[in-house]
Amino acid sequence: MFREFFWARSWKTTAVAWVGLVVVVGYAFFLATVKAQLNDFYSRFYDLLQLGGGATEFGSGEFGSGYADYRAQVTAELWSFALIVAPLVSASPACKYVRSGWAFAWRVELMQAYLVAWDTKQEPIEGASQRLHEDSQRFATALEGCLISVLDALFTLVVFTPILLGLSEEVAPPFEMGVFRGSWLWGMAFTCSLVGLMGAALFGQKLVEIEVANQRVEALLRKVRTDHSD
Repeated sequence: MFREFFWARSWKTTAVAWVGLVVVVGYAFFLATVKAQLNDFYSRFYDLLQLGGGATEFGSGEFGSGYADYRAQVTAELWSFALIVAPLVSASPACKYVRSGWAFAWRVELMQAYLVAWDTKQEPIEGASQRLHEDSQRFATALEGCLISVLDALFTLVVFTPILLGLSEEVAPPFEMGVFRGSWLWGMAFTCSLVGLMGAALFGQKLVEIEVANQRVEALLRKVRTDHSD
């Protein structure tokens, strides 16, 4: 499934495969950096809002300049928020478009590989063309979603590592952790991510088997219904 796309016979298809992969990975890293910037913005902005009650008391007279300074700080923070999310607003639709085209190109290569290996001497399978269409579509959609989720979790953990390490020094762990005292929050985040990934991989295999069995039963029911109608 990977060789047909990333090492295709056409160099154009291979180029599309690797360029698309670079775009997907790059966008995941970009999204993680935006999350870190938003986290820093929320920290500054809400700390600034806590000063709002005292600053709004200085609305006139000699304290008017204090209120003006406070308003200027809030305005500056809002502008910084706009600068953070503005690239995301344009990059997200563009990346979605690239990912959709990338997944469709992968699906086309799979379809062509299946058709080349098609044995016309075998007895036709009921709904084979539909199964080929739907299975390749499900594979492309599922792989795209899985890749995005894994990359998002990985890069989010990488980008937030300095923050987690800093908080680990300030927040005491729930129990004595020895040499891991200075990185216990990062360790907890990594452990939870790893356990979640392993659990999804373990139970996901069973879900695939159930889905395949369900499709076989559906095909058998359609065949029986067709035979009875004839």
